[in-house]
Amino acid sequence: MQAILWRHHKYKIIAASIATALFALLIFSINQLFYDIGFWDHFLFKQGIEVWFCEKTDLKNLIRQPVNTFTNITYLVNAVFFTFKGIQDYRRREPYNLITANSFYSFTLGAVSLYTFIGSTFFHASLIMFASKIDFSAVYSVSLYPLMYFTHRIWLLLTKRDSKVKHLKGMLLLIAVFTLIYITLTSFVSLQYVHEFVLSFIILTAIFGVVLEKADRAKSNKLYLWLTIIFISIAIIFFKLDIEKILCNPDSFFQPHSIWHICNGCAVFYFYLYIRSEHYNSAHDKEVNALKQHFLEDKKQ
Repeated sequence: MQAILWRHHKYKIIAASIATALFALLIFSINQLFYDIGFWDHFLFKQGIEVWFCEKTDLKNLIRQPVNTFTNITYLVNAVFFTFKGIQDYRRREPYNLITANSFYSFTLGAVSLYTFIGSTFFHASLIMFASKIDFSAVYSVSLYPLMYFTHRIWLLLTKRDSKVKHLKGMLLLIAVFTLIYITLTSFVSLQYVHEFVLSFIILTAIFGVVLEKADRAKSNKLYLWLTIIFISIAIIFFKLDIEKILCNPDSFFQPHSIWHICNGCAVFYFYLYIRSEHYNSAHDKEVNALKQHFLEDKKQ
């Protein structure tokens, strides 16, 4: 089965591996070539930010936190994957759920993931105040996305509408409301309340998710849901370990906050697969059918 997966996805795997290696090489090269040029010295940064994270921070580096910066590549890989899925859905003739009927969701999560990559990379590279605001605004966008999706599902359930059919007016209203919420939070609410708002979004999302699972059993793949929960739980644990300096080795390539990035990216990835699996029917999936066919042929051999 691994050989079959490699046969059908090898170009994607190779492309992601090359992009990751090039990103690591870019960070290393920049720090070697532009050491102690004082590029970020003209920007405001919060006092003590250089010891806020476990990773050893050299303020003379152009990329001040190389490891924490590098692991943001997870978000970029996600962005490419979600965008390509959106393109596939846009061309799809027979949508089978909310995601495949509205390619907006895939394109939006792709854009959110790209923005998160840019914001978090910018922040960990510079540690300046402006970059911190962008990074936190990306956190808002990530946390609002699942809430918007489940709100849409709840609305369709209450109005007894088919989820695999586009409802343009309702979609536009939902986009307007959540865009307004996002702008308000990022423009007018102090950063000190970020964690409280994000936690409230997570709780609301969980409540809506439970309601939907009980009232509208959409035959979603629960394995993806559990993987989402597991990865986000691990991410939160390592985020806390990093802040509290527990199991902290500043010189290590394995940093708690970098694991937060990777696990958070994995959680978003599996959440997307979970909501995409609603009413999934493999009979309509040519790629899966091809995999099954090759698997049966290899098994016979």
